[in-house]
Amino acid sequence: MFLTTGQTSLFARIAERHPQLPLIIDHMGVSSVAFKKGLLSSAIEQSAALAKYPNVSVKLSASPLFSAEPYPFRDMTPHIRRLFDAYGPHRCHWGTDITNSLAKATYRQRITQFTEELSFLSESDKDWIMGRALLARLNWA
Repeated sequence: MFLTTGQTSLFARIAERHPQLPLIIDHMGVSSVAFKKGLLSSAIEQSAALAKYPNVSVKLSASPLFSAEPYPFRDMTPHIRRLFDAYGPHRCHWGTDITNSLAKATYRQRITQFTEELSFLSESDKDWIMGRALLARLNWA
């Protein structure tokens, strides 16, 4: 798993040179520094650009931290959708990021944001995102 500030695109060379190496973009590719600089959309686009590499996947975590809205963090839905559309359910992974934003959302809200609030996800998509995809990516299943 990796996270950088404005340098996500540099991982394209690594993904190309090492196609058997699983690379997982953490926090949708958005660092707190990028967020504070107003670069959320740019960071999401850099992450989406790496979807062309089959060995790259993305954790859809940290939306409570980066949201300006309360639960269910609807201002983050377009960013989650952008990455979901780029990577598909088999390469998107749910994550809590609870340690960095404990005051913004409960553990249950972090789950239900994906299982109940993202209407574009099918039940099968949810199954993959909420755990099945990560098990497959890490060869744990």
